[in-house]
Amino acid sequence: MKMYLLARRFGVVAMSFALASCTTTPVEFNNKPSAVSKAALCKTALETQDPAFQFQLVAEVNRRGMSMLECEQMVAQQRQAAAVLVGLALVGTAAAV
Repeated sequence: MKMYLLARRFGVVAMSFALASCTTTPVEFNNKPSAVSKAALCKTALETQDPAFQFQLVAEVNRRGMSMLECEQMVAQQRQAAAVLVGLALVGTAAAV
């Protein structure tokens, strides 16, 4: 039982890191906007609470020839993929226990 709880916590932590790692900060973005990945750009543009930063992010999204609808779809696909990976990890852990 202890092994199951540990594995479950690990899965939650892994999912949190996977979802959180795909963002950028204003400093990183302002240093070199072209170096920010599309995934990080989209996720940050959709989640930031800073309107000025969001405006910059959306402008960069448009400069790259993408739309915010494409960003929403990309982020949704990433979340689904992360959920599938966590689900597989939990099923594998349950089978091992």
